[in-house]
Amino acid sequence: MSDFFLYTISLIVTLGVLVTFHEWGHYYAARKLGVKVLRFSVGFGSPIWKRVAKNGVEFVVAAIPLGGYVKMLDEYEGDVAEEEKSKAFNQQPIWKRNIIVAAGPFANFVLALVVFWLMFMLGILEPKPILSSPTKDSIAEKAGLQANHEIVKIDGEDVSGWKGVTWALVERLGEQGQIVVETQSTETGVFTTHTLNIDSWQVDDRRPDVLGSLGIIPKFDRDAIIGQFSEKSPAKEAGLKAGDKIVALNGEKINLFDELAEFMQKLDSADPIQVSVMRDSNILNFSVTPISTDSGYLLGIWAANLPVEVHKAGVFEAFQLAMDETWEVISLTVTMLKKLILGEVSTKSLGGPISIAEGAGSSVRGGLVYFLSFLGMISVNLGLINLLPVPMLDGGHLLFNTIERLKGKPLSDRALDFGRSIGLVMVLGLMAIAIFNDIARL
Repeated sequence: MSDFFLYTISLIVTLGVLVTFHEWGHYYAARKLGVKVLRFSVGFGSPIWKRVAKNGVEFVVAAIPLGGYVKMLDEYEGDVAEEEKSKAFNQQPIWKRNIIVAAGPFANFVLALVVFWLMFMLGILEPKPILSSPTKDSIAEKAGLQANHEIVKIDGEDVSGWKGVTWALVERLGEQGQIVVETQSTETGVFTTHTLNIDSWQVDDRRPDVLGSLGIIPKFDRDAIIGQFSEKSPAKEAGLKAGDKIVALNGEKINLFDELAEFMQKLDSADPIQVSVMRDSNILNFSVTPISTDSGYLLGIWAANLPVEVHKAGVFEAFQLAMDETWEVISLTVTMLKKLILGEVSTKSLGGPISIAEGAGSSVRGGLVYFLSFLGMISVNLGLINLLPVPMLDGGHLLFNTIERLKGKPLSDRALDFGRSIGLVMVLGLMAIAIFNDIARL
């Protein structure tokens, strides 16, 4: 399947799941609280499928899969018969309206918890954060980070796997000062504390390589022999096998996994790579399209005997891990939103539908577990963004309700129309920036 069709289908599936759950939250709360629902739509524009249920609600799938809505009986939206005014949204007390509005983002948080729960029950494999020699003259080298040391803490907090390391570092993007990294020697077990001065830390806003920008290089100091593959690995799908020794990438000779990692870190697109391997004394050539992840571009392979952590648990332990994961994603997203608003992180880092499509498609290539991880993170992002106090978003409705409570009476039609116009401009502006960034990345 070509990248275009894979990314398009993945985008539709991802947004379809996220929007359905979000709008279902509004729908369920409205029905339970006695508000009449007229339409439940996944997508905007002309309907491509619709059905009227026994309860009178029109369920619609529309042509533009970039959102959705639940239309409720509301006097601001049209005339309401006298006998049905008690079922109109605008006639409900503020506490009911707040519950109905907040139920959409809440449903996204619940969805994230569920998919992370399933992810940990299935099990996710991740290499331990063991260091290779840092890049010459880099921040990491100046801080004294050494090869064969495992990162165990960042700023006093325990980290697990390279994902945990990356997330902890992402939280410090746009800041100055110091990052305190604690490592443990894999040879002697001795702990060492290092202080990274990040006053001069510069990261590419469009495609941030957080580790590489600090000079941190994961350790793969052994022959580039494939030990195992990630689920739905592009390398495996291309025909590579466990035991193959990679000898060249795009004609560039390599011997060690260190060199393979350095090659992959330099990539700025998911173009196919010509991979040459030695198998049974024969040189074979394969074309492999890498997958894009938060850590960069990957072939979906693990080195032979690579020390890894397996995050897999039973039902109850997996639920606790899922709760922790959901909270970590919420915390990281809130931090990055705050930095965007304060200008500490560039708006160039914003992504739109193309970025979501690329991330969804790449995670699908990585397998179900990686798609669940991506889906959970995007669901949290959608929930939090909708809670921003911007008219046209759920948070804007909550803001209007709060003002109404403080004033003791509803806002005037003129004030509501003005607020919605401002919100529309803000939302369209953010969408324009995100889409422009997508095009620039292409």
